[in-house]
Amino acid sequence: MARQRPLADVEPVLDADGRGRPASVEGGGCQSWPPSKLDYDFKAPVDDQALAEGDRLVFELVQTPAFQRLKDIRFLGGIDYSFVPRPNGSPSATRYTRYQHSLGVLRLARRYCEEHRLGRAERQPICAAALLHDVGHPPFSHSMEPVFKEHLGFEHHEATEDIALGRVPLGKEVFGILRSHDVDPDKVVSMISGEDEERFFSGPINFDTIEAICRSYRYLHPRRVSRSPEDIMLAAMKRTDEEHREIVDGFWRRKGEVYGSLIGSRKAVLADFACQFYLRRHVTRVGVEDYFGTERGLFAKLPGLRVLLESPLMEQKVADQVKGPISHRGRAYSIEKSADFFQWQDAARYLRSAPVGASLNAQRRMGREHGRIDIL
Repeated sequence: MARQRPLADVEPVLDADGRGRPASVEGGGCQSWPPSKLDYDFKAPVDDQALAEGDRLVFELVQTPAFQRLKDIRFLGGIDYSFVPRPNGSPSATRYTRYQHSLGVLRLARRYCEEHRLGRAERQPICAAALLHDVGHPPFSHSMEPVFKEHLGFEHHEATEDIALGRVPLGKEVFGILRSHDVDPDKVVSMISGEDEERFFSGPINFDTIEAICRSYRYLHPRRVSRSPEDIMLAAMKRTDEEHREIVDGFWRRKGEVYGSLIGSRKAVLADFACQFYLRRHVTRVGVEDYFGTERGLFAKLPGLRVLLESPLMEQKVADQVKGPISHRGRAYSIEKSADFFQWQDAARYLRSAPVGASLNAQRRMGREHGRIDIL
């Protein structure tokens, strides 16, 4: 495969609409950016026109109730409401959804297929898996998933499989569309679960993780753009020079920052704790239909939760209700530079520690121990 066009080291800044534009370059003028840096819009990674004009399979899957439901599933669950209490669409006040993230993963999958010049039969299951990989997330994503698992006995990986295979009412249409396009639903599930040979959704560097970490990074640095998800994916695919290695290494360092400064932050841990506490308190009101429902519907069954999450005093209010420390888990991310990037030794090079127990000082009177769950 031909080498990727060199990527510049100058970071762009964001316009008012959240899109990137080139930063000034010393000596006058502007650096010319690859299209992915200018065009990647986290609010709409694939626009409606591109969906309508693209693959019919993808267009039909996007229209299903199963996929449309993801518009009302926040990407980071309760964290979205606490970090962005008053969304207004600006870069620093935007909540994201699993719908947007899934379209972003689809965009990366399409780019992969283009780079490899894959035909329709190879392309369609890859794109279907990219689109459907998070279709089984419950309302509030990982913030409430541990309690749903306790109460109902399943979590989003199992729910995704049930939808893709048509085992639940929400999945009947999805399953029918896959079959009507001669796409094997079992193959799609195998790709999502990481059991396929290509491992598109497993391993430390994959479509899902790349898009998710770049998206999560915007909660910490909404006006900074370093590398787009497409840039990182292409560098990870091609691996022809030192710049590609630095791009992927930089992505892994960014993942460590996301988990350390966002997911493991005091505000995030308390937001997750509040979500799980409220769900446990009202768990007898909640059933399978709520798991496959929306956040709007679940808020109606959990009175007071939205007001708490969006309150500027959320951290203090939760801490006042808790007796003792809140237990949670975190991970450390590191790079083993002796493992060869160019020989695809990713499992040895890009390391994450086993979950490490930690505790957050807060008054604790809310019930069971809070367990941190990875977001990706």
